[in-house]
Amino acid sequence: SCIRINSVENQADYVFDRAVADLFLYETDAIRLIKYKEILSALETATDMCEDAANVMESILIKNA
Repeated sequence: SCIRINSVENQADYVFDRAVADLFLYETDAIRLIKYKEILSALETATDMCEDAANVMESILIKNA
């Protein structure tokens, strides 16, 4: 359901924030830090887009109910 997708996206936000914080705390190689940060950002964008799609589907379902 859309509520579950929103919940998972919120969990993904938390994981992203923790991962980025840990990355800056523990990674000493600047190039690797940048690479991992870009990967994490892409994953965060993907989860945001899934949430957006779920919200659109929910709106369509409500309008057509």
